Amino acid sequence: MTERMRLNEDNRRWWTLAAMCFALFMVMLDNTVVNVALPAIQSDLHASIAGLEWTVNAYTLAVGVLLVTGGRLGDIFGRRKVFLFGVVLFAASSAFIGFSQSQAWLISGRTIQGAARRSEPGPASAHWRSRSGRSWAACSSSTSPGNRSSSSTCPSRPARSP
Repeated sequence: MTERMRLNEDNRRWWTLAAMCFALFMVMLDNTVVNVALPAIQSDLHASIAGLEWTVNAYTLAVGVLLVTGGRLGDIFGRRKVFLFGVVLFAASSAFIGFSQSQAWLISGRTIQGAARRSEPGPASAHWRSRSGRSWAACSSSTSPGNRSSSSTCPSRPARSP
């Protein structure tokens, strides 16, 4: 490994940003997989349309309700600890969902996933106002489902004019 790639004080923030962007990618991938799998979920678990709606909305509701709480918990207990707890909780809830035998298990697991998603820095976090927080916001908004820009990337430096 080259000296430039090793974790040190000069590049610590960028490694953190890369880890956070990867976590965001995994969350977006999870949401995409769930939406694609809805027909299979309906047939395998004999889910109703309302149950499929709750499969998607339980996650979204948990994320929305805990929006401010996640950032504040990061300020109180430390962003790294809260983030790592959220990653472990998200992985555990994903495994729980994979073994779901009923619609209720699936919806419960999706709610736990939504709560785990709130382990990222949010608007209530003091980190949000820092430079790396603004970079995280740019990365997060560039990967949101509503953004269909072909140049959506996590910016490390401003793009140069040709």
